[in-house]
Amino acid sequence: MKRHTLCLALALLLPVSPILAADEAAMHALLAQAQTKLQHTSTQPTALYQSSGWLLGLPSISISHLQGLDSQRSFEQELNLNLPLKSPAMHRLDAELKPLNEQLTAQQRKLQQLYLSGLLRQYWWQQQLAQAQLQQLQHKQQLLKQLVSYQQALHQSGEASTSQLLMVQRELLELELSKLPLQQQLQSANEALRRLTGLTELPTLDESSRTLPQDDGINNPLWQLANIQLQRQKLLGKSMADGAQTPWILSVNSKNTASIGMEEQAIGLALDIPISVGSGLSQAEVGTLVEQELSLAQQQQQLMLQTHLTLSELRHQQQQLQQQQQLLQQSLTLSQQLTDALAATKQQGFAQYQAWLRSYIDTLDTESRLQLSQLQQAELHSKQLQALGVTL
Repeated sequence: MKRHTLCLALALLLPVSPILAADEAAMHALLAQAQTKLQHTSTQPTALYQSSGWLLGLPSISISHLQGLDSQRSFEQELNLNLPLKSPAMHRLDAELKPLNEQLTAQQRKLQQLYLSGLLRQYWWQQQLAQAQLQQLQHKQQLLKQLVSYQQALHQSGEASTSQLLMVQRELLELELSKLPLQQQLQSANEALRRLTGLTELPTLDESSRTLPQDDGINNPLWQLANIQLQRQKLLGKSMADGAQTPWILSVNSKNTASIGMEEQAIGLALDIPISVGSGLSQAEVGTLVEQELSLAQQQQQLMLQTHLTLSELRHQQQQLQQQQQLLQQSLTLSQQLTDALAATKQQGFAQYQAWLRSYIDTLDTESRLQLSQLQQAELHSKQLQALGVTL
């Protein structure tokens, strides 16, 4: 049987390009870019409401005119200006609510930053994983194409069966099919990142070097927002129960009384001060306040529980990936040793050469899985930062 010279040009293993640690300044700038783009493409919020420093409602004017029914044509006219003033208790409540309202606004901004950080992390890692897998599949595809060309030459000379050629061709086709969802994933990630930032090239978002905070998510803007809402609700409920929201009514009165031969005018002030004796709430109002406080407290507890469960699951996944990495490293060592052993016999014939090449491809696959495992561990670290409420 005629021996063909083995002239297959083999590519070296192509490791996934290492991802450099993220620069915090670059990440902050990227997040600011995403916020700016969001503000330009969304409806701007209205200006914050302003509260009155001394009124608890709108002033009112009451006008009355009384006409006598006797023949003397007497009448009485009265004009009252009523001013609902804030009580001292209401002023104290305003002083307690003001910093909470400011914190509420600040937490809303942080929550927007956290939401954008989550989207940027999600699509950036989707991009990185897709690129890495496509790079690995393309390298494997090059090897299989060379093997197909070599087997076609052997088949034409009668040194290789048709079934062997068809098997490799089918494997090459399956590999091409496996690239399609990855290409779609990469395209979707690129488009999402472009829409979020307006940029086609982004700095690295690998945060594996960032230390995880040990606060169990207490500083998460979402949890802090629920905490502030609960504090506000408790203050408002207490003020309603104490009657602090009942205004003091200051009235400026002007009165004109007239009859035949007599006319009298008077002006004066009146102050209506509510007296708090016990609680002025009805059972319906008490039930509403209790329901609102319990709902906010339950929401806060659920957020903390969900954070703990998410972190536990992410840590479990990371432990599994670390165990997988150790096993893959052992498997890679064995695959490399097997490939080196078969390399000594690859020139002896097609069967020996094919065994060596298959071992070489298996080594490539194992190394690819190892590198993907490392990328996935870095992605899980970013997911933990997101769960703890850490922005880019």
